[in-house]
Amino acid sequence: MNTELEFTGARRRRIIIAASAGNFAEWYDWGVYGVVATIIAAKFFPGHDPAVALLNTYAVFALGYIARPIGGIFFGWIGDKYGRRRALSISILFTCFGTALMGVLPTYAQIGFLAPVLLLVCRLAQSMGAGGEYASAISFVFEHSPAARRARNVSTLIATTFIGILCGSLLARVFSSVLTKDEYQTFGWRILFLVGLPLAAFGVYLRSKVEESPEFELLAKARAKAKEAATPLRDALRLHWVPIVIFIVCTASYALLSTTITSFLTTFLINVGKLDSTEAYNATIVSNVLVIAGTLVMGPVADKIGLRRSLSLCGLVVAILAVPSLALAAGGGVGAFTGGAFIGACKGLLALPALLAISQIFPTAVRVTAGALAYNVAQAVFGGTGPIIGVWLNDVTGGPYGLGVYLAALGLVTAVVAFFARRTFDHDETVVAAPAAVVPEAR
Repeated sequence: MNTELEFTGARRRRIIIAASAGNFAEWYDWGVYGVVATIIAAKFFPGHDPAVALLNTYAVFALGYIARPIGGIFFGWIGDKYGRRRALSISILFTCFGTALMGVLPTYAQIGFLAPVLLLVCRLAQSMGAGGEYASAISFVFEHSPAARRARNVSTLIATTFIGILCGSLLARVFSSVLTKDEYQTFGWRILFLVGLPLAAFGVYLRSKVEESPEFELLAKARAKAKEAATPLRDALRLHWVPIVIFIVCTASYALLSTTITSFLTTFLINVGKLDSTEAYNATIVSNVLVIAGTLVMGPVADKIGLRRSLSLCGLVVAILAVPSLALAAGGGVGAFTGGAFIGACKGLLALPALLAISQIFPTAVRVTAGALAYNVAQAVFGGTGPIIGVWLNDVTGGPYGLGVYLAALGLVTAVVAFFARRTFDHDETVVAAPAAVVPEAR
């Protein structure tokens, strides 16, 4: 099978676009939730204390992450047992319908405390789908790619998903400009979430038109020949718990950085940088453009220098730039745009090696399960708590430095652990056809 020849032209574009569809929806929602967080706080929580309402909004955001490891295990099991394509086709429905339902929820003024409860239910459903979406999509593209171009192809996938965040910010910016303030806060923000419905239809259609990955097809044939039942969760925890733990530690900085950009930066610029909502949206858009650029830059770099060196280098960049970037952003004006651009570039650079590791450090038989579990635990522990910790640290310190130091410390941990974890990162899995029970133990 000549994968190099097969992964070209129209087929290459079709695979990447199909894999990107659900991730676009996932990150679109993450971006929208962040830029309209102050509206959600006013609509779904008691209004006597705006700060408490905002904290409650981010608490719902954090609680939504509880469902991500559950979704990762469930959809990872589907992906490793029945195929990546099937997992992708189901997870996108959870993701997009969870998003769309937020656009029709009644407010606190209409139904009282049931409003935040329903908001949480929608976040749990959306997060469960998102929990299996990323690992499945990255594994799908990774397994369709020749070894020499895996990082570049995955970087294209990741960059297109970040366009979802950018679209969320852009639409919020457009709506806030063309609608009056009352119109935007009455129904404009709801339309942003209802976009999840056409995204679901489009994504399901695209994913029905692509082939299963060749690595999984070989694995399925080997399992059938050996009459071997797939047990991906058991094998992941029994044989690959060490790389799972290392992955969680190494990507903690990316998890925090991810939510800092997607779901906290706009609020940070308004509350700390004293920007109005239009200026904050514009600065967030600039930041997201730099995220996309950084991701695409790191693709060929990672193909050349390897996963471990890329992860260590990017962790060091985050450690150096985290505090000055947020300090600049807190100053408002040009500094807000400059600091936002720097922190966006940091996220883009770190995103590629952090997310490429989801597939590269785990074997085919447990790749989606182990990758999704590790990624979503990191996201739940460090990403889901990021906005609420950010609000708390800034309230305690009276500035951006608490969150900046926290992010810098995690970036340093990424750089150091990745540098020394040679056995985890400095190999490329070549055993693709072995049944789950005989996949060699992680090195």
